[in-house]
Amino acid sequence: KTLDALTVPPQVPSGLPSDLLLRRPDLAAAEAQLVAANARIGVARAAYFPSIGLSAGLGSASFELSKLFTGPAQTWNYAANLAAPIFNNGEISAGVDAANARQKQALAAYEKAVQSAFADTLDALSAVRTSQEAETAQGQQLAAMREALRLARLRYDAGYSSYLEVLDAERSVFQLEQSLSDARLARLNAVVSLYSALGGGWQPG
Repeated sequence: KTLDALTVPPQVPSGLPSDLLLRRPDLAAAEAQLVAANARIGVARAAYFPSIGLSAGLGSASFELSKLFTGPAQTWNYAANLAAPIFNNGEISAGVDAANARQKQALAAYEKAVQSAFADTLDALSAVRTSQEAETAQGQQLAAMREALRLARLRYDAGYSSYLEVLDAERSVFQLEQSLSDARLARLNAVVSLYSALGGGWQPG
């Protein structure tokens, strides 16, 4: 099977909505725990879940997504509205302290799940962009070496060089073909990671 016949990874569209992340199993589970703790999930989403575009051109992370993780430690930097009425304490008639503790625990787990979802997406988009650039560079090198091989064969046929030059060029072409195959595999793996981070790709529903 030639390199040209290998599967080409799909292009990541720009402007992917962050709502895609709501399909992630970990986020869905965290939201279910909030509901079970009598918390208002709609209000929690508004307070803790950034509604932003995830991707920019060429499959790269959007500025909005990158801005969520700033500083030398790449820490979460989203200012949630902590004063929002997340909990519906009026529906709790007994065991108020225990209920409040469960609510706080559920909210903490939800916030962590949100942060993980956006962090996974940022990492995956970065890997997609990096692997795509690496594959492009490998492809350009391979094209140049294939041309060098063609010229080496012409020189040999014309009697201007030894067959050793042809063999060296063939070996270089083979090595670059292997490198390009590895780069394509890395790009495919990056796209798979992005599918997983988004909770099932970028097609809605």
